[in-house]
Amino acid sequence: MRILQINKFFYRRGGAETVFFDTIQGLRKLGHEVAEFSMSDPKNLPSDYSAYFISRLPELLLAHDPASAWKIFKHLFYSKEVERKLKALILAAEPEVAQLHNVYHHLSASTFLILKKMRVPMILTAHDVFPLCPNHSLLYGETMGEKYFKNKLYNCIRYKCVNNQLLPSVAGTLEAYYYRWRKIWDMIDLFICPSRFMKDKMVEYGFPEKKMRLIANPYQSPEIIPPLGKQIVYLGRLHYEKGIKIFMAAARQLRDYDITVVGAGPEEKWVDEYIRRNNLSKVRRLGWVGGIEWKNVFAGARVVVVPSVFYENCSLSILEALSYGRIVVATNRGGNPELVIDGLTGFLARPEDPFDLARVIKQAMDLPAAEAEQMIRQGRNLVAKNHNPEQYFEKLLNVYKEAM
Repeated sequence: MRILQINKFFYRRGGAETVFFDTIQGLRKLGHEVAEFSMSDPKNLPSDYSAYFISRLPELLLAHDPASAWKIFKHLFYSKEVERKLKALILAAEPEVAQLHNVYHHLSASTFLILKKMRVPMILTAHDVFPLCPNHSLLYGETMGEKYFKNKLYNCIRYKCVNNQLLPSVAGTLEAYYYRWRKIWDMIDLFICPSRFMKDKMVEYGFPEKKMRLIANPYQSPEIIPPLGKQIVYLGRLHYEKGIKIFMAAARQLRDYDITVVGAGPEEKWVDEYIRRNNLSKVRRLGWVGGIEWKNVFAGARVVVVPSVFYENCSLSILEALSYGRIVVATNRGGNPELVIDGLTGFLARPEDPFDLARVIKQAMDLPAAEAEQMIRQGRNLVAKNHNPEQYFEKLLNVYKEAM
């Protein structure tokens, strides 16, 4: 089968990119021809199709002058470069089907329009809630605000829902309305939802249930896992939507435990200042880690905390922690309860409640050895049963055939 994989970033940036690259690699191992369409960037991984990638486009927030901002704004709706290069790639690779991942903004609405014009069946993986809300998160400030935006896209401007800035909020709202005006969502043949939560939410917002296909993100568990460590670990992007501020507030109630905060992001300075101001002497801060250092962090962890404020879909952080035999504490929101079954595969805490989060983390840290061993076994069994890569590709290929 000839398949076109599309994502705006061609380097490992987040969960969507991990699934994107794992899908490409797995399809090629199965003998399928895979072409790639993305955006040029110095951090990109090698690609035989990089000549077809569009020029790097900065975020609207980073525009230095009105002319640059206008150019980026126009690109959201139409891009001559996308039209030219994507047409050339389709003519060269002759894909039978296209799977789109994280494509909005940078790859322009033109991506959808050209695929439709050239009659390439489209499958969109709903990695986040952009089809439902311009800010990708349904957050109002730093808290869940779904009630403000449900079927009221204009409120994104009213509440400056994109980074609390007016211009990006206006641009995002107009882009969302444009997708509806041009009926772009109607052009998608099938949607892949990585969680039942996402499937149900899409249907709740009016997307046709007959187009929804539930395929959970894949994850290959290691055969051998290290024994439980003694630390509480936050491992993820340092951004308020990921719940880092909630976690740090909980850390004030956990002074008797060793805590490691791993990751990078816009809240780095805030975290460092919070640690200093509250004299959190047992909190260790690391930046982004990989390779041996990443393995060492996991080996030292007893509890991995995922305190997200926004709706996690099918969290790779949770799959990773369950697979490596750590006890997971996550917020009871979004797709998390499908992975963390409270008391069986991990523990759930009330969202946006640092006191309840601290209480549940203490419960996890003090779990007797026999109960911890059973919970770890149940977590690894869940990943093996529901997130097996072979099962993922079998379902994915069936969706491709259905769309074709």
